[in-house]
Amino acid sequence: MTSRSPTNTRPEPSVFATVFAQFKIPYDALAQLPAEQQRTLDMVAVGADWISDSVGALLSPVLPLAVPGAAPSGRRNAEQLVEFPWADQSTRAEAAAMAQVHLLVCDVISDSPRGPDAVLRFSGHVADEQGGAWIMFAPAPRPLLLAAELCARQSVLGSLTKTRVLAYRAVPFYEHVLSLEALLRFLPKKRQVALVKDVQVYEHHLERRGADFWHHCQLRAAHNESSGPGQHTQPLGSSLISELFLHALSGPSLPYAHLDGQPPPRPSMDARNFLEGLLRPPKPKVPEPTKPEPTKPVSPHTGDDTTGSGSPVILPIITEPSPPPALAPPAETEPEIRVEPEPLKPLPVNPPPTLWDSLQGRLVIDREVLDTARVALSLARPLLLEGAPGTGKTLLATLLAEAFCGPGNFTLVTADARWTSSDVLGGLKVAPGDSLRYLFQPGSVTRAAQRHHDSMQNSGRPHALIIDEFNRAHQDEAFGRLLTLLDPEYRSRMPLVSEADGAPEAVYLPLDFLLIATMNDADVGRLHEIGAALTRRFVTLPLTVPREERAFLEQTRPQVDKARLNALYAFVGSGQPSEDRAAKRLRAYVTVGTHFMCEALALTGAGLSLDDALKTLTYPHVAGLSRDTLTALHRTAQQVELPHLAAQLQTAGEAAPF
Repeated sequence: MTSRSPTNTRPEPSVFATVFAQFKIPYDALAQLPAEQQRTLDMVAVGADWISDSVGALLSPVLPLAVPGAAPSGRRNAEQLVEFPWADQSTRAEAAAMAQVHLLVCDVISDSPRGPDAVLRFSGHVADEQGGAWIMFAPAPRPLLLAAELCARQSVLGSLTKTRVLAYRAVPFYEHVLSLEALLRFLPKKRQVALVKDVQVYEHHLERRGADFWHHCQLRAAHNESSGPGQHTQPLGSSLISELFLHALSGPSLPYAHLDGQPPPRPSMDARNFLEGLLRPPKPKVPEPTKPEPTKPVSPHTGDDTTGSGSPVILPIITEPSPPPALAPPAETEPEIRVEPEPLKPLPVNPPPTLWDSLQGRLVIDREVLDTARVALSLARPLLLEGAPGTGKTLLATLLAEAFCGPGNFTLVTADARWTSSDVLGGLKVAPGDSLRYLFQPGSVTRAAQRHHDSMQNSGRPHALIIDEFNRAHQDEAFGRLLTLLDPEYRSRMPLVSEADGAPEAVYLPLDFLLIATMNDADVGRLHEIGAALTRRFVTLPLTVPREERAFLEQTRPQVDKARLNALYAFVGSGQPSEDRAAKRLRAYVTVGTHFMCEALALTGAGLSLDDALKTLTYPHVAGLSRDTLTALHRTAQQVELPHLAAQLQTAGEAAPF
């Protein structure tokens, strides 16, 4: 916990009070050593304040972890080498090779009296990388309690009551940890927080590089009494952090944890109201109306003016041209000043035209297809892009998401045949570790909904979810529970997940949530069928060969000579069905998209002949074609003077079973 502002009167602590490191030499590793080596290591460990646990493993002292100092850019991202605490150099390498390391995390409360009715409270809590509560244990081991008390004293001014470690947990080095350490003015009689002096949220994890372990630390959110909230990767009101912060604001000295099989305590209403007020921007101050000061009437000979009744006319000082001011009302009827609240304006979901122009410069697509996609997404309707491989479905989906949400502000996942409702929405899953335990893991849609909420708070723009290869997942098992929620009418009535699913809170699908799916229609018979109930909830856009494909390739690849492009289209075809069928071209029998053409030109640009490039690219597409079709394509390849491709098609035709 650090002081983040130079105006703060707190001392600058150097270590965290909630997250520590600890090395462990497992008993199994010790048992494999000769008896003499075991005794030597035991003696050295005792001298270095190591202890034995209940199963005979050696545990190092609890190692404090340093808080990163502010860089010139204001960022607080740092890594720190975690030193192996072993004094004997002759056995150090042997002991280090057997050692493992973990994070030792805890929930801490520490108070410092500030008068008869208030205390200065240090409140430290930890969570998993999604901000969820862990299963934790109590009471804490004495070494951890002493280390936490020593570190907490650096974070609170004045005398402390006894520091209480409410719960603790050992976390494997590969897992990520969120730690929140807050300095609060707390009113014990009212059991509520009166002031947040300082709060920071960090993300931690350990990384192994060779024989060394490094502590990685990143500041995710911060707020200071004097400087207010800083600009960090997450706001205090985000779904990642809000539950952890609300717990610290709720007052009772309880851990943010599943303790003894009980769920974590629910945040108080006072805490929710306090957080809402903390995050609400301050209202602009309205100037008080002032009465004009009486002025003596003077003679016109002095250049001043008087009214016929002797009342002065107060002329405003005008520094730049403006319309003549209206006369102020008489002083005895002081004007009433009203500040009308501005009406809420809808978020600008529809991107400006320049974004669409730049999008068309990166992808060739028919204008009517692009217009339909734009309108569907502007209404937050789920969009399904359907087409054969290579028609640009995934590329179009990512470009649409960036046009609406900003660069990189989308989640891209690929559907899988093993998906269930837990993968899409979320559910209880076995957590990694030595013991069998279940934790709630949000699914793809739930995670994207949470990121959407954070994005709207940070930038005012939505966050999009792209599900690639949508029909690879089983419809009923994966998307059955999502069917109703795809209709905006029901999104506020039914949660994606709730406490009944094991989630810490109910999560709803936002009304302006953007969902884009892509579906490969070339493998429909071999993949899962998408039923009418699911298809009806999407705006479906079939993607075929764009009419302007050749013009796009000529514009974006000016180095390609016209003869090579003519030969390519003479065999592959233009994508116009009647024309390609008459000329017996590839696209008359197989749907290949613009990506196929780009790949062929890329291979020829790298030195391969067009004949060999098409032979390589065509091979996967001709499997399953009839003998007559392959014979027709063989003749077309001969006419275009592609001998290697023609020979391959002839061989395939002779081997065709029908």
